[in-house]
Amino acid sequence: MPTIGQDRIDGAGAGLPMGDAGSRAGSGGHRNVGTLYLSLAVVAGVVGGMLAVALQAGLLPHGVLGRWGGGDAAGMWERIATRHGMMMVFFCALPALFGGFGNWFVPLLTGARDMAFPRLNTLCWLAVAGSFVLALLGLSVVTAPAMSIAALLLWCVGMLGAAINMVASVLNMRAPDMRLRDMPVFVWAQVLTAMMLVMVVPVLAGALTRIVLDGGDVFAHLDTVLRAFAGPEMALLLLPSIGIVSQVMETFCGVPLLGRMQVIAALVVMSVGGGAVWTHDLFNGGLGTSDGYHAAAELLVILAPVVMVLGAWGATALTGHVRPSLPMGWAVGCAVLLVAGGVMSLLPGGMGDVHAATVFAAVFATFAGFYYWVGKMSGRVVPRMAGLVHLVLTVTGTAMSLSVHQGAPAVAGAVLMGASILVFAGVVIVTCMRGRGHIAANYWGIGARTLEWTLPSPVGMDRGNRA
Repeated sequence: MPTIGQDRIDGAGAGLPMGDAGSRAGSGGHRNVGTLYLSLAVVAGVVGGMLAVALQAGLLPHGVLGRWGGGDAAGMWERIATRHGMMMVFFCALPALFGGFGNWFVPLLTGARDMAFPRLNTLCWLAVAGSFVLALLGLSVVTAPAMSIAALLLWCVGMLGAAINMVASVLNMRAPDMRLRDMPVFVWAQVLTAMMLVMVVPVLAGALTRIVLDGGDVFAHLDTVLRAFAGPEMALLLLPSIGIVSQVMETFCGVPLLGRMQVIAALVVMSVGGGAVWTHDLFNGGLGTSDGYHAAAELLVILAPVVMVLGAWGATALTGHVRPSLPMGWAVGCAVLLVAGGVMSLLPGGMGDVHAATVFAAVFATFAGFYYWVGKMSGRVVPRMAGLVHLVLTVTGTAMSLSVHQGAPAVAGAVLMGASILVFAGVVIVTCMRGRGHIAANYWGIGARTLEWTLPSPVGMDRGNRA
């Protein structure tokens, strides 16, 4: 991948020299907001994951569910189960992949000091965090209809503003000698995710507003909207996941990503094509359309680019010398899940499994990014053994959850996933409690070629002083 000369990279996009490491790190606003998104994702993941484990393992008896649901235990169980998926996607996976890692590293990888609209950046996080609180309040039978709709509408406002900010930042704030074709795949994935959000989020917000105006059975209409959003939701999770895994692959295979321009073209098809096909189908057939041809077209626009990306990853791994590491383990797990999702799509009635595999792949990509960049973000080293335990538990729990959907094995898979969440929480706590040691700017070695590895670890620290 082409690299940009350090002495020519402009932090604000005005052609000024980069200066020292501290000035290259910029004001730090984007890093703070990125950390807030990652923190929100951790909280949402723990809350949503443990609630799902409690439901799957039967730890919430009907008496408790009945009290929560005003006497309707079955309805309360269904409400929690369906909203769990919304919470994990809208408030955990996507905020981490796009809001967290995007805010943290897009400015560093493009030579910008900050995002284009720093204040808007903070307001968007506040909107997403507020929508998470409303989603939790929406679990109550009394406040569920109003809070669920309000939560999603506020989420749409926050993510739409963040998407506009991302596109403006990449187009206007990057270094003057960095052409679009020179940007890392991770940056391409982030800006294409933003473009897709700009296309599909207003449609989702419009559908939610129509529910409010029409009245009637709010939950039935809301479930229809969420099912209709499943197609673009898969692409929105896959785009930033592919960007992170591509970055990890380049680093630990020791060679630039083979077929890089083909991968970027595949991401463009997935983003622009997927959003356009979905929006056209909604205007043509409405939210309730179940035309098999339309569903197949949407799935093809997503799966065909994924096949191209998997081919590029495989060629890169075969050409280079793969170094085992925690980030690489998570990246390989993400690739395996994408292959599994493609196989499941060929089976009768496999759409639900495809969606589950996509969500799990996004989780693996999120953890790959965490273990890859945590030293750069915090200046601390994660406990390696605990990280390995986290990986093994997650792999085992994911395999059991995807292969068996009920009975004792499904409960065991849910328990293992819950245990992995607790281990990860322990990893985060131990890492934060450790004192900052001496970590090299490029602690992954020669394979890490992008711009963030020219900055000190943690970013914003220069010879022990904050920039």
